[in-house]
Amino acid sequence: MPTDPYWNHNTHYHPWILEQVPEHARTALDIGCGDGLLARKLATRCDAVLGVDLDGHVIADAPVAPNVHLEKADFRDLDDTFDLVTTVATLHHVPLGEGMAALRDLVAPGGTLVVVGLWKMRPVDYLTYLPALPLIWARDRRHRRCLGGPEVSLRAPRETIAEIRAAAADHLPGAVVRRGLMWRYTLLWHRPR
Repeated sequence: MPTDPYWNHNTHYHPWILEQVPEHARTALDIGCGDGLLARKLATRCDAVLGVDLDGHVIADAPVAPNVHLEKADFRDLDDTFDLVTTVATLHHVPLGEGMAALRDLVAPGGTLVVVGLWKMRPVDYLTYLPALPLIWARDRRHRRCLGGPEVSLRAPRETIAEIRAAAADHLPGAVVRRGLMWRYTLLWHRPR
């Protein structure tokens, strides 16, 4: 979004995430919320947004926004449910099956789960990814003046896209997993009513 204070490979997916917000969504949970940028965007579509992150320092520096509450917490310890659950570049920080099961349990009946995650590329994956590199380079160059974001802990992804799809089939039947640009995948799941 042009009014964002910064751009990176994660915020690139914010417009897609916002397109997935169901009309009926009143409550939202943003996991790994960082400085709350996505949570603030979700608050323009939902009545109440909870953002959780393990990094209390980045939350403490986040701007205050109406209808948004940010707190230091592990999403696996939450027991509420939400009409919309989002997470960007967070799932690879926890064991995949455990993380997907926890995400599933946080989605209210009729709710939506939206994940943007990182996947571990195998050498053969690089060959199929080569045609996308000029587009990625062009996006990075276009946004070079506003590159940035909060300082957060980084971790390399451990699971391949095939392993992520298999875990989704086990824990989130019917989820749609797609490879995306910038070494990201998207996962969209609707919990039955």
